[in-house]
Amino acid sequence: MTRHLNDNELAAATAGIPLDPEQQNHLEECVSCRRTVDVFLEKVDQRRKEIVEEAPEWDAQLQAILDRLPQAKVIPMFGRRRWRGPLLAAAATLVVSIGTGLIVRQTGPAPQPTPRPDIGIEEILAKTNSLLAEDAIPNLDVLDDVSDDDWATLFGAQNS
Repeated sequence: MTRHLNDNELAAATAGIPLDPEQQNHLEECVSCRRTVDVFLEKVDQRRKEIVEEAPEWDAQLQAILDRLPQAKVIPMFGRRRWRGPLLAAAATLVVSIGTGLIVRQTGPAPQPTPRPDIGIEEILAKTNSLLAEDAIPNLDVLDDVSDDDWATLFGAQNS
């Protein structure tokens, strides 16, 4: 490469942006271009230091502003009438207790459940047997062909 880097390429090199391999080789070999990048980096560092030195002290400025604000007076909420607080507390307690009493009085005691008549087990079994005898349940006729040995084999296999 016979030409030097232009301003954009020098700025990119200063900023740390990767250059083309040809431009990077030129920057490493050319003393003039390297000196330009170094001078620019020195100017950037110098400006950073100036900015830090010129920066205002924010805490001091905030304190100065707060010092200039007028001081607010603290006024008691009730002033000389300090009897309002206890009076309002007593009224609230009275309202809650009367309301609770009215609610309990209107609802009364909890209702007792009514006992159900006992149904005999013999009656339930008799009704079940009568339903099964009437062939009222469809598709149970398939089970009539199964012998007791088949049931034992089936349940024995499941229990093992």
